[in-house]
Amino acid sequence: LEQTPVIAVPGHDTTCAYDAIPAAADGSDILLSAGTWSLVGFENDRPLLGDDAIAARVANDRTGRTTGAGYRPLVNVIGLWLLEGTLKDFASRPQNDAQWAAHIKAAETLPAPARLHDVTDAAFANPASMKAAIDAQLKRHGARAPRDLAGYVRLICASLGRGHADVIRTFEKLSGRTFRRILMVGGGSKNRLLCQATADASGLPVVSFSLEGTAVGN
Repeated sequence: LEQTPVIAVPGHDTTCAYDAIPAAADGSDILLSAGTWSLVGFENDRPLLGDDAIAARVANDRTGRTTGAGYRPLVNVIGLWLLEGTLKDFASRPQNDAQWAAHIKAAETLPAPARLHDVTDAAFANPASMKAAIDAQLKRHGARAPRDLAGYVRLICASLGRGHADVIRTFEKLSGRTFRRILMVGGGSKNRLLCQATADASGLPVVSFSLEGTAVGN
């Protein structure tokens, strides 16, 4: 055991994922680690503080740098936890990459949802049934629930895309900065529908690296 090497990795899994992203030096990139949780953030020379930042649920990670962009303000947009939970109510849920690709393709052919659901709703934190929680929120707003799993995939990806865009707009307001593109890593970066929904809602190009950012960052 005395000969066992111990290696200190960059830190928390989100920090590792962000370290895998080749962000522009001018700070014009939004960083998005998309998986069970969607961590939306950017690199900055100072933390985002104050009542507005607190209301927006901004966390300020340290990058470990002593000069320059020493902070990563970020917000947790619940992420594909919504889909993971919803799958439990469907017996024919996808079991491999090929089946997932087929479900995403089927969802892409559907029209845009008439109403998106609010991904910031605390009811989605850990409900007994994610599908029922989504259905209940839609019903409160007079909207119909999707008819099948492809419909839920379409709805969830579109709603997360808007959630990502809302955070980006908040960051622009709080920082006075204008962002030019979104760089995505994580399992969600392999989901073409989620990437496109994020691009559509934000009006920014999305660059997907289609890789597990935390592993690469380590």
